Amino acid sequence: MGVALVIQAGGFIWWMSGLNSEVHRLSSIQGTAIPALEAEAQKCGIAIHNNVAAIKELQEHDQAISGLDVLGFKVDQLREEIRTLRDVDREIMIQHEKIFDWMANNSSSRGSGGSGAYN
Repeated sequence: MGVALVIQAGGFIWWMSGLNSEVHRLSSIQGTAIPALEAEAQKCGIAIHNNVAAIKELQEHDQAISGLDVLGFKVDQLREEIRTLRDVDREIMIQHEKIFDWMANNSSSRGSGGSGAYN
């Protein structure tokens, strides 16, 4: 029984030394990995900040472009209204020409007749 106890104690010591060496190995990996991870985290933070700034800039461009779309729509509406006003103006000018022609024809016929209401 004493031999079994000695064998168990030896096995335990051997297992603990293996565990201890594994802990040292992991801590050395952790010691070299953490600074690399911190540097990577810092780079990611900068990239996130740059992405946020780029998104804000794109949103500002979208707002400006949507304003231009509205402005373009308004300009198109104004062009259509100007076109309509030109058509109306043309019709008025034609009516005035007809009225002036009619007045000229009536005044010449009345003028030769002698007594017109407008003489």
